[in-house]
Amino acid sequence: MAHSVQEQRDSPPNHLRAALDEAERAVLRLHPEQVADYLTALDRLDEQFQVLEAGGLNLRGERTRQESLISRLNNQPRLVTKPAAQVGGLAALRQLHPPASAEWWHLDEVEARNRRNTLRRLFTGLGVLVGVLFILYITLTFVFPPDPNAVLSSNATGQLPDLVARGEWEKADTVIAATLAQMTVDDVEVLLWQSLVAEHFGRQAEADAAFAQARALVPADKQAAFWSSVGNVRMAAGDLAGAAQAAQEALASDPNEAQAYFLLASIAENNGDVPAAIAAFEKAFALAADSNPQLAVIARVRMGMLMQSGSPARPVTTTTTNGQ
Repeated sequence: MAHSVQEQRDSPPNHLRAALDEAERAVLRLHPEQVADYLTALDRLDEQFQVLEAGGLNLRGERTRQESLISRLNNQPRLVTKPAAQVGGLAALRQLHPPASAEWWHLDEVEARNRRNTLRRLFTGLGVLVGVLFILYITLTFVFPPDPNAVLSSNATGQLPDLVARGEWEKADTVIAATLAQMTVDDVEVLLWQSLVAEHFGRQAEADAAFAQARALVPADKQAAFWSSVGNVRMAAGDLAGAAQAAQEALASDPNEAQAYFLLASIAENNGDVPAAIAAFEKAFALAADSNPQLAVIARVRMGMLMQSGSPARPVTTTTTNGQ
């Protein structure tokens, strides 16, 4: 009985399965000096398959395992090519072990082909992206070009808060004059900045005229938003009293003007009045939650920062919100 069991263990199919087990394990921990032996072991394993199948044995399960192993090598050729590179590479090993014709001897070629395919897909994707961006550029530039007045306004109002904060009033005055000279339509925010800067230089008639011109551009039902814009410009220039007065004008026009409460919160924060700032930010958040989600998010973040600080806020010089 023991002799029969020993014969069964020593049978060719069991030897094949043992060799297959070893091949599956060894590929995970190949050392450079083992690569050649591993590849020749795969050759012998394939020869055993052919001999046993020619003898009529059904090795379908074992063939599936072999095909899975070969597929893994093709999908992860670096399991072999990386250690092989330390002993001269697969090309050199093929010269030493002819004919080396099986696919596992050519995993360096598989790796190179995979790399070429990856690069081809990458360049194809980049080409498509460049094409889309080019079409978008053509569309926005020539088919639907941006309003030049909006571009001029955006450029000017993007510079002016920083210039004023740095005390560069003359440069701010120059930017405003150059912008107004190029614009073909009036712009509320640019006119508000003109009024502010003219007032700084004592040109009160110009300041009043620019302010009246800006206000005339805004419909009656948008006066609350107009006064909020006035407050934001004043706040950016460090005129907290003017900003607070503008916020109160906005609330007199519309008690639910979220931007005005945000402005009051920023003023209170600047003055170090944390409880008042938190209350105003909370009010701004509640009013803006549906109508102006972006403002609501900013109000909630600012409120959270104040609540976590546990100490009076340090004064700030500017606030940047736009509720229009």
